[in-house]
Amino acid sequence: MLLNELLPAVSQLSHQDKLRLIHFLLLEVAREEGCDLEPTEVQEQENALLKQLESTEAVVWSPYEADEAAQTLSELLEAAKQENDA
Repeated sequence: MLLNELLPAVSQLSHQDKLRLIHFLLLEVAREEGCDLEPTEVQEQENALLKQLESTEAVVWSPYEADEAAQTLSELLEAAKQENDA
């Protein structure tokens, strides 16, 4: 098929199908040049881990406004000081 016969059909494709066509053509040209752009197993595992991280919520603890923790630490330090002094 000639390019001038193909272009009208390509212009009728949806946006998503045009992107798929670009991806397909990129892989084909790379393969012809001796490059393999297909994702490797490691890349697929990394992508899966990234997706898993995106779906989780991070919990961040801060010592600010942790009055109970400060009190507990103060009591432990006072007890340790008393043991050393005894």
